[in-house]
Amino acid sequence: MRYTLKHRLIGAAVLAAVAVLLLPSFFKEKKDYQVNTKSQIPARPNLVAEEFKSPQPVPNIEPAPAPETMFAPTEAAPEQSPAVAASSASTSSTASSVKATVAHASSVPAMPLNQQGLPDAWVVQVGSFTTKEAANKLRDDLQADGQKAYVRTTTSGNSSISRVYIGPKLDRAQAQALKEQMDKRLKVKSMVMRFQP
Repeated sequence: MRYTLKHRLIGAAVLAAVAVLLLPSFFKEKKDYQVNTKSQIPARPNLVAEEFKSPQPVPNIEPAPAPETMFAPTEAAPEQSPAVAASSASTSSTASSVKATVAHASSVPAMPLNQQGLPDAWVVQVGSFTTKEAANKLRDDLQADGQKAYVRTTTSGNSSISRVYIGPKLDRAQAQALKEQMDKRLKVKSMVMRFQP
């Protein structure tokens, strides 16, 4: 008796659970899916149409000449506008400065040229060193004093010699005066030599 009652109670509980789960779905009203019909497109902007007028000729302006004759020189110079007059004035001033430069160049005395077509020039050799660093140091000291000094390195066998020169000078007398000045200052016996480019 107890066994049968137990089974009946379990069966009733299962049926009650099924009824609780399934019955609401049968009695629940079916709702339609609501679609949002509100548009997401922004409102049309308020645009005002602009009217473009066709170009009109400007009064009191002379028409341009034909392209074939636009840049042809004229025999009689027409009346120029202020801008053109200023441009021609600057051109004439440039031309006069060029003439002055040519006149100054022609007033320079002609110098005799050597076989290479260069004017004879002279340099003062103030030092000869076995290391390039020592030659560069002397060159830098001379350049700091305003002299046009430079270094030339020659190789003889396995050794190289770096010589320091000042110049070139177009006048040998200037090179000789510079030599005497360097001899007193550096306590050396410098040499005046012909400049080799």
